[in-house]
Amino acid sequence: MLVWFLWPGATWQFEPEAFFAFGVAVVFWAFTEFKLSEEVIYRASTPNDIRFGREIFAYGMWSFRELLKDHDYHRGIHPRFLTEASCLVSETELGITHFQDKKVQKKYLDFFGRLTSFVDYFSMHSSPERFGAITLQSVIPANQFDEMNIADHHQAEINEVNRLANEAWQAMLPLIAEIKVRIPEVFDEPIKSDWIRSPEE
Repeated sequence: MLVWFLWPGATWQFEPEAFFAFGVAVVFWAFTEFKLSEEVIYRASTPNDIRFGREIFAYGMWSFRELLKDHDYHRGIHPRFLTEASCLVSETELGITHFQDKKVQKKYLDFFGRLTSFVDYFSMHSSPERFGAITLQSVIPANQFDEMNIADHHQAEINEVNRLANEAWQAMLPLIAEIKVRIPEVFDEPIKSDWIRSPEE
């Protein structure tokens, strides 16, 4: 359209059809570029953020979902769940584990604070106990366990552990949502839930 508009002639004259066609083409091109720029997915995450983001999703799929959401602490839980969370807390306190993306790191620190409160309280008010052939991290000692008659102080501790676990899980959800937006590379490969930090038994 621009060539048509500027094509040299014996005598130059303004041609409204060519000018109008050129104007429409420019406007259409500008809106197309703007629309495409909105659809571009940000993909410049660091290898550290991609790796750690995948770990957070793996936790949300299984181990932390069980530890923080699905489990009722009237019953004991396998000690390895607590070990996994404790290792993550320790690594974060030492500065080993973190997100380099500042927006994601802010959400992670919110979650980390809640997780730390849960880990500290549960560790202090429970112990590994043998229940038959299995060992469980339990608020109620095995020799005092009676589902129909729970001591008041144990009931209060169980309620607090359940509350702190729920708060940590609720803080994990916005973190997962932020990772999805800011670090889309976490989905480039299938995510598998597994033990990540706790030692093999």
